[in-house]
Amino acid sequence: MGRKREKGGAGGGRPGGAERGVYLLEGRNVVLEGLRSGREIKKILIDAGALKGRADGKIGEIIESARGRKIPLLSTERAELDKISETGSHQGVIAEAAPRGETSLTSLLKGTRGKKKPFIVLLGEVMYEQNLGAILRTAEGAGVDAIVIPKRRTAPLSPTVARVSMGASEYVPLIRESTTSALSILRREGVMIFGVEAGAKLQYYEADLTGSAAFVFGGEDKSLTSTVRERCDEIISIPLMGKIGSLNVGVSVGIVLFERVRQEGVRGG
Repeated sequence: MGRKREKGGAGGGRPGGAERGVYLLEGRNVVLEGLRSGREIKKILIDAGALKGRADGKIGEIIESARGRKIPLLSTERAELDKISETGSHQGVIAEAAPRGETSLTSLLKGTRGKKKPFIVLLGEVMYEQNLGAILRTAEGAGVDAIVIPKRRTAPLSPTVARVSMGASEYVPLIRESTTSALSILRREGVMIFGVEAGAKLQYYEADLTGSAAFVFGGEDKSLTSTVRERCDEIISIPLMGKIGSLNVGVSVGIVLFERVRQEGVRGG
């Protein structure tokens, strides 16, 4: 059975992948946050049953929002959604969106001047999409302004990353810039730079993490390089009690970022 376009919608074929300049938002939370964030969405493919009957909850909200913005809603059989999906977990809804515009760290920091204290995360090589998605979700919850990732050897902002992030990827910019270049920019802007590394004498909860701050984490299996350490104002660590000498990078990010959130709240930042 084919795909039907809701009355009043525009035409369009099957969404392609990133190689065709198309970005897929998959799953109810991700599509809903895409709509809420104002992302340019070309069309939304929804399980045929949801459009035929009464759609409640998030699917109903997606349909209502799409109709309000005159975004085409395409009634699509579940089997076809399965073929289109790049994550294997579409929950009956896939949106075809325009790629997000890129920004630079310099531009982002310029936009925060006089408005708020910059709160930046820098990551090493994070190759696993699930890790990057989880970090995005954590960063959004902590109020991070942007995540800086290397130009190479890092997971792309894929539908899987967006799915794992539960839509947080719609709000936290991923900036591709070399770590050394980003650190130089942050220093010029007067941002305090904290490197996070196992074994450092200063524990993360002992440091003053408030104010303009950037937090530098290593990759999934690499610590900070000597060049990066030299450019940090402080090196902090998370105490470990077991025999394995490190944590998953996503766990480390969560611990440190929410200690900053706690300190900002306690100190009225």
